[in-house]
Amino acid sequence: MRRWTKRIAVALVLFAVIGSLASYWAIQQTKYVPEFYSRASQRLPAQTIEASQRLQHGVEKLRNDAGQLGSWRASFSDAEINAWLVEELPKRFPRLLKRGVEDPRIVIEDGRVLVAARYKDRRFDTIVSFEVEAELTEQANMLALRLKNLRAGALPLPLSKFVKGITREAARGNIDVRWDMTETGPIALVTVPRDDPRFVMTPVIVESLRLAEGDLILSGHTGALAEKAFSPRGPIYRFVSYRHSDRHSRQKSSALR
Repeated sequence: MRRWTKRIAVALVLFAVIGSLASYWAIQQTKYVPEFYSRASQRLPAQTIEASQRLQHGVEKLRNDAGQLGSWRASFSDAEINAWLVEELPKRFPRLLKRGVEDPRIVIEDGRVLVAARYKDRRFDTIVSFEVEAELTEQANMLALRLKNLRAGALPLPLSKFVKGITREAARGNIDVRWDMTETGPIALVTVPRDDPRFVMTPVIVESLRLAEGDLILSGHTGALAEKAFSPRGPIYRFVSYRHSDRHSRQKSSALR
């Protein structure tokens, strides 16, 4: 009996040690700071107010150009976007700060955007980061965003656990997000508005989205013919599980004939 008691005690001690080591390892992993996050912070423009204003002027110019008949093009640098995040995000999205999110930064590379922000609460102080790859889809003005490598520090996190939260927060910002469930994980489908009361002409159709080193480049056409002649440039994401209403209606109509 004593022998069995000793064995059980030893096993419990081993489990406690292993559990403590695992917890310590996980905590240490969350303290890791991605290199790109430090780089983005170091490269912030010296005059963030001016850089933020340049971004806002660029967005306003894009809105004016896209609201006129014909073609349009715009580019935005990650430095200007980061300056806007510093100056405007706390004013426009105070809820994020209340939830412990602060100091977001992005880095645009060829074909992807690296995103990170500090998250703090009573238990954690970590950098949450992920990658975004963006493509146009077969449906006009719907973008496919592939979110990858979600981490707290160096600790991997399951993206599927955050799908509902992302959808809910996007809806609060009047952003329509749907999901295409694939074998490699959920793909966020984001709809870009094609009309606005301030536009002289509609619809506004995005034909190209390119992520170059340090820059986001958008181009497209505006007018009644733009949607009919929609011909996206660059890689096209093909839906897997998602079925948009127009295509679903056509499929249903064909089945009834």
